[in-house]
Amino acid sequence: MAEPTQTEVRHALDGGLEGLRFPRKVIVVGAGLSGLAVALELTRRGSHVVVLEASDRPGGRAYTLRAPFADGLHAEAGAMTVTPHCHYAMHYIRELGVGLETSDLVDTDFSYFARGRFATPDPASLGRLGLPLTDDERQLGTAGMIDRYVQALCRELEPEISAPEWRVTGRTAPYDLRSVHQVLRERGASEAAIELMEPYFLEMRGGDLTAASALAWLRHEAGPHSLVRADAGWSKIKGGTDRFPQAFAERLKDRIRYRNPVVRVEQDDAAARVTFVDQGRLQALEADRVVLTVPFSVIRHIDFSGARFSAAKHDAMRRLRYSSIVRIYLQMRRKFWAAPNASYATDLPVRWVRDATPHAEGPRRIVECLITGWRAKAVAAMGEEERLRFALDQLELPLPGARDHFETGTSVAWDRQPYAEGAYILPETGHTALMPAVRRPEGRVHFAGEHAAFEPNGGAMTLALESAVRTVVELGS
Repeated sequence: MAEPTQTEVRHALDGGLEGLRFPRKVIVVGAGLSGLAVALELTRRGSHVVVLEASDRPGGRAYTLRAPFADGLHAEAGAMTVTPHCHYAMHYIRELGVGLETSDLVDTDFSYFARGRFATPDPASLGRLGLPLTDDERQLGTAGMIDRYVQALCRELEPEISAPEWRVTGRTAPYDLRSVHQVLRERGASEAAIELMEPYFLEMRGGDLTAASALAWLRHEAGPHSLVRADAGWSKIKGGTDRFPQAFAERLKDRIRYRNPVVRVEQDDAAARVTFVDQGRLQALEADRVVLTVPFSVIRHIDFSGARFSAAKHDAMRRLRYSSIVRIYLQMRRKFWAAPNASYATDLPVRWVRDATPHAEGPRRIVECLITGWRAKAVAAMGEEERLRFALDQLELPLPGARDHFETGTSVAWDRQPYAEGAYILPETGHTALMPAVRRPEGRVHFAGEHAAFEPNGGAMTLALESAVRTVVELGS
């Protein structure tokens, strides 16, 4: 069976998934957005579906933190933004009646904190930091650097780099074998300029620019999801991102089994079987098909010795890397800083500091500290109280008085998060060679999740949902 194309999958969803015949019994492993969408579409069409979820909630990395905060405040530990171009996310948001409001990433009061002082991205302000920029870079400011070193290259690679149907071409293929850092240096960017541009590369922030695929990065930066294109159309889920998976789960109440981690998948010519843990007992279910939506970062905890997977699939499962991110949230008694929607990139171990509740009513605010890459691995090794102290110590430099205003806090270290073990895929050099093997079904077992989308980068709810629809089309073909 030939894999459906990106365009065919989109047309199938828009056409109501008509003309497909679905298996009688399906087991879905994982109740993240992709697993929930697969289960919803199959259930509507008469399949008997069981969703096995290892945790006690739906949503996976669509994860909203509500405790321990006061006054109804909440913060996003994972996915937090949708754009008008998120076709699959917007489809289900409309269908499920989920509300939207303007994203916190719109109209931020963005600045840098470096060498102990603040600066805005304009040339004059950056010049006062005394960074080792080239003479040309000092005249450009951050926006000019991004245009020269990033967007100009995207323009050179048009129309392939932003084509609606993603394909690797002769012109673009070499960039998958080079890192983001390598390409930026080849374009003439200084190390100081790369540091200034890096906060804008949302999907690469959790890793190392010296390892990340330049092709995956260029595809993201050439498209409508690039942070440099953020506008009033960018939204967040009203009331918290977790409202989105909860809306799916509300329609699948009797289909989802929580706290049932899967430990074994096997198949033969007649059926697929899944073994899972339920209340300290091993249980097993059999079905016509199994859909695996769990991240490849944790798939090694499942035994596939009887699954008949190809060598290419096992290789992809071993090699796919995920971003290391720690997000620390500090509830402050009141807003004690001047900026209305504060967002600071820093040269401190805490790489990004922002007001996570800029539009909240009442005096209290939540300050988020984001740590990425190797620094995140170090902070992930700390205990919860150590992380909070670490973040408060860091905050005293850009936000004096943080300790005095602090009330409570919490953190999420995605490398240590059970059933996730990473924030989202980090496409390293050579990633496009893995992608077909990641998506490809193995007999009666299919694969969905943001890692299994058509695009060479992850971290978006719409990509997880695209993979779900592709899987539904596969199951019905």
